[in-house]
Amino acid sequence: MEQLEKHRRPRRTKQERLEEELLKTEETIAQYTTALSELQEKRQTLSEEIENEQIREVTRLLKEKNLSVGQLKELLSDKEGEDEAEQGA
Repeated sequence: MEQLEKHRRPRRTKQERLEEELLKTEETIAQYTTALSELQEKRQTLSEEIENEQIREVTRLLKEKNLSVGQLKELLSDKEGEDEAEQGA
């Protein structure tokens, strides 16, 4: 019985328990902050990859239709003019 009593650590005070809980909370916040930063970086990378893929698709369509960028701009300008005319009518 005496051996058990020797291995027990003294009871922690309420302040010690609160300080330990605060430390754990701060560590958790740090972990979530790091994870959030990594996820935001991943989101940015994925957005850039999506944009690049869309550009590749437009480029592929231009080549397929044998159009230049200038011709595409002209087509889009004509379409925009038509849309404005329809809304004004």
